[in-house]
Amino acid sequence: MTDALAAACDAAGAGTVTAAVIASPADMTDYHHPTPVIAAVERADLTIVATTIRFPRAYDDLSEALYAAGKRQVLINNAPLEDFTRGAALAEPKALRASTHALAKAVSNAKQVRVTSPNGTDLTVGVCRPCLPLTGHAEDDTGFGSFPSGEAMSSPEEGTACGTFVADAFGQVVYLGGGGPQLGLLEDPIRMTFEAGRLTDLTGGAAARRLQAILDAADDQALNLGELGLGTNPAARDIGHVENKFRRDTAHIALGDNHLIGWRGADIYGGTIVSNRHIDLVANGITIHIDGTAWQF
Repeated sequence: MTDALAAACDAAGAGTVTAAVIASPADMTDYHHPTPVIAAVERADLTIVATTIRFPRAYDDLSEALYAAGKRQVLINNAPLEDFTRGAALAEPKALRASTHALAKAVSNAKQVRVTSPNGTDLTVGVCRPCLPLTGHAEDDTGFGSFPSGEAMSSPEEGTACGTFVADAFGQVVYLGGGGPQLGLLEDPIRMTFEAGRLTDLTGGAAARRLQAILDAADDQALNLGELGLGTNPAARDIGHVENKFRRDTAHIALGDNHLIGWRGADIYGGTIVSNRHIDLVANGITIHIDGTAWQF
C-alpha cells in the first residue's frame, strides 16, 4: 500500500517521503512515534497515515504534532489494499464531498435531528454546535480526512438524546488508552433506549451481551450518547470494518467520548464528554428528519 500511495502522489506531482513504523506494544496507552517521524509530519503539507484498527492513529502524538504545526492528514484505517478498487473508494469524490457538506450544513443550522427506521429506531437529539463533513478531503479547519469515508458527523447537545436506537449492522470500538474486544458485524439487533442523553436500557441477544461486556469494562461516561453520524457514501458496503458506517441511508451513534471530534477543530465540533471509549453502532434503513423535514439526497 505504501508503494502504491507514493507512486500516486508522485504521478500527481507531489514530492513524497515514506516511513514504515513497525510497532506492536502490548499497551498502547503511552506509545510515541520515533522522533524523525514526528519531525517529518511537522514539515509535510499533508501526511497520509495507513494503519489498522489494532494500531489506531487518529488521536496520538503524531496527530498532535502535525496539527500544532498547521498541517493536515488523511487517515486510512483498517482498509485493505483491494478496497481501493471497490466499495466506498469508488464514490465520485467531488459529488461525495458536495453531498456531505450539504447535509452537514443542514444539520448545523437545525435545532433538532431525528432518525427513524423500520427496525424500530426513533431517536431525537438536539443540535448545539456545527456538524462536521467527513470525506477523503483533509479540511483546513479540522486538518483531518479519512479514506474511505462519507458522513456528516456531529456531537449532539449533551443531555438531549431521547428515544430508541436499534443497531442492526456493525459496531466498532475505539479504545482511548489500552485495547479490548471489537464488535464487528452484529449477529442480531441491539436495542438501546436513551433518556436525557444517557443509555438507560440495552436489550438483544449475543451482540447486546458483547456490547454490555465492553460497557461494563468502561468508565461511567461511556453511557452517554456522544455522536450522531449520518452516512453519505452511495458506494460503501455492508461489511465488517469501518466502511460500514459510511453507507448512505445508515446512521450511527457513538457511546462515550466526543471531546476529540473535530481533531484540530475540536473546539468547534467536539463536545464535553471525556471517556476511555468511543463505541460506534450502525443502524440500517434510516430516514433523517431535520427540524421535522425528511432529508433527501
